[in-house]
Amino acid sequence: MNKGIFSYATGLVLISLQVSAGLSTDPDHSHKEQHAPVEASHVTQPHAQSVMLSEAQQAKINLKLMAVQPVYERIPLYAPGELKANSFTSYVVTPRIDSVIERRHAVLGQMVKQGDMLVTLFSQDMAQAQADYLIAASEWQRVARLTDSSVSVNQQVVAKAQFKAAQGKLLAMGMSLSDIGRLQETEAQSLGIYTLSAQRSGIVLADNFEQGQRFEPGEAIMQLADESTLWVEVRLAATQQDPINTHTRVEIEHNLRRYPAEVIQQGHTLDPLTRTRVVRLQVDNPDDTLHAGMFVSAYFMFNTTSPVIAVPESALVRDTEGKWQVFVEHDTGEFVAIPVIRGKLIGDRVTIESASPSQVIEAGTRVVIQGAFFVASELAKSGFDPHNH
Repeated sequence: MNKGIFSYATGLVLISLQVSAGLSTDPDHSHKEQHAPVEASHVTQPHAQSVMLSEAQQAKINLKLMAVQPVYERIPLYAPGELKANSFTSYVVTPRIDSVIERRHAVLGQMVKQGDMLVTLFSQDMAQAQADYLIAASEWQRVARLTDSSVSVNQQVVAKAQFKAAQGKLLAMGMSLSDIGRLQETEAQSLGIYTLSAQRSGIVLADNFEQGQRFEPGEAIMQLADESTLWVEVRLAATQQDPINTHTRVEIEHNLRRYPAEVIQQGHTLDPLTRTRVVRLQVDNPDDTLHAGMFVSAYFMFNTTSPVIAVPESALVRDTEGKWQVFVEHDTGEFVAIPVIRGKLIGDRVTIESASPSQVIEAGTRVVIQGAFFVASELAKSGFDPHNH
């Protein structure tokens, strides 16, 4: 057979086969037909940033999910604090005249009741004042027994005034009415001796003195306080903007135990050195577990301005660029990585919000809260490149 005729016949056969197979010889048409199967297969494939896990794999890593719901949360603001004695229920025991300690009746840490003796002192000024009182009291008693005909009204007024003045002087020096009344009854009592008693019930917080020690007027001998309620002095930074008032919910923590407290006072000036201001709290101490001088942590609770989503910290993992992400259940066995912005810590949870407007975490979305690190490692092994390199 002629070679030209054979080649022509062979070409006709090939064209015939292409037409019967539904293939076009048009280069453009051929390009379009080749893309059709790729687009069709894309619909059935998992999400580009997802991981497929079988039930066996989920059980092996003990995968746990949580359906999230946006709600109003209380955001805690931490501040260091120190327990102080309640100044409204405590006082400092001081002599009002130059005195020397004769005897102590209470010791450090002792609970005392109102009227209990605390310390006995001696004072030369007190001795003179007691002597003047005894003379004035004796004169007033003598004049009071006389009839109106034997003593003038002026003499009665003078005697009574001198008695009251002498009595008032002893009260001003620190003697009680009961002790003053016993001055005339106890002749053997040495002049100059007097006792300071508790003005209210409380505990002895300080008693740094020795017997025979001399104290000047106003110098502290003891400090007493009622510790059923204590104050907490908290220092807040000048940059703190959340409004604080008597309605602000606050808790203090000591030794992993929390106590409810209330805001009672707050300063409006800043410390020039620390640039902080003082907020004073009051906390109940019914079981006497808190004491003045202890350091505590204070947590002011502020409501979020809008509903937020909060998840356990274990739900957050970093992507290849070091940014935060969570994994949500896209379909049965499929978990999709969603970039998020990490917010404030609320106990053992942290608030999150979507980092991309196109990937919003909606109410009811199931988020991986245990096993997220394993899911992230599976995503990394799959070779996903966020830059499509």
